[in-house]
Amino acid sequence: MRLFLFLSLALGSIRCSGGGGGSNSALSGLVASPPVLASASPQIGSPAQNNLNSAYPATIVTIIGSNFGTDTVVRFNSLPAPILANTGTEITTTVPDGTVTGVLSVSKSGGSCTPGQKTGVNCAGLDFFVDCYSVTNKQYGDELEIPSGNSKRITFLGVQTKAFRSSVLKAPGNITIGCDSVVTVRVFSKSCVATDQILVKDPTIPIPADTATQFYVTAGNSTCTIGI
Repeated sequence: MRLFLFLSLALGSIRCSGGGGGSNSALSGLVASPPVLASASPQIGSPAQNNLNSAYPATIVTIIGSNFGTDTVVRFNSLPAPILANTGTEITTTVPDGTVTGVLSVSKSGGSCTPGQKTGVNCAGLDFFVDCYSVTNKQYGDELEIPSGNSKRITFLGVQTKAFRSSVLKAPGNITIGCDSVVTVRVFSKSCVATDQILVKDPTIPIPADTATQFYVTAGNSTCTIGI
């Protein structure tokens, strides 16, 4: 009798441990239905900007797709972003402080995308581009690009501000400005943090590699040579 009882308990224990396959099946089901991203609008935006003479809120981004769970996490690269709304097929979020150009991803059930990639465990991503000037609706006209190793002569009429960007540099470089007047220069970091040099003469400003640096120049009734 005791032997029978022992065997019954042992068999019951095996059945219970085998029943764990139910949780494994549930986990497999979750992994088998990762989030799917169809689009993000817009795919160009900016973290919140609060500069000396202007402030802009973080860009609101709408993500369309499917299999968005209640445990969904949205990230811009490695930075988690707030979820303002989630219907399961549409997520509304905002660009968090510190965001740089990279990957916007949606993950669930503890998943995450491989750093710098648009795929991973229970995760899907799309390219996202940070542009510090786009939020101004071209306040200073079209942005002028200056390729690395080149310069442009620019005429400023009255007290005028113009927007510029460098090409993507392979190595650190400098913005050089030679002007008839003093100038004010605002340079944006990769995450749109602004640094100002106010009323300076012929400045040389270092800029990093591997990014297109955006900057403004304000001058009065002058022709300036601006180079990278």
